[in-house]
Amino acid sequence: MKKILFLCMATLLFASKMQITSQRFVGDQKKLLSKFIGNVVVTRLKDRLTAEEVDVYFDANKKPQKIVSIGNVHFTLYDKNNKYYKGQSDKVTYFPKKKFYIFEGHVHITQYPDNKQIFGQKMRLDLVHSHVEVEGASKKPVKMIFDIQE
Repeated sequence: MKKILFLCMATLLFASKMQITSQRFVGDQKKLLSKFIGNVVVTRLKDRLTAEEVDVYFDANKKPQKIVSIGNVHFTLYDKNNKYYKGQSDKVTYFPKKKFYIFEGHVHITQYPDNKQIFGQKMRLDLVHSHVEVEGASKKPVKMIFDIQE
């Protein structure tokens, strides 16, 4: 168990250190999967995410390929232009190599410093290119709220 935990933490070093804390940890070297369960807190540089569960999927070289956060996910994420996104959703999938996020289920995000609010069912966020794409549900369209200077 200690070996798996050490391996998991050692391989989470990519460009900057990521720290994950939780009430429970389950690692499976054959499946290349680490599960963090219960009051999970993920931090990296200024980014912060909390969730009920976080699953880290590794490639054959033990490098994190995908991080899936599930259940009451809250986050603050920064892009390269020092804009930041604060919000919540039911599920967040992160692809570290691309700095690309997919938010799913009851997505509500506020973009700062512009104070733009985005509501939708599914959102894709590319932090490298500062690109956002949002989808609504069949009965709930995408909604954006922003200030207008007159």
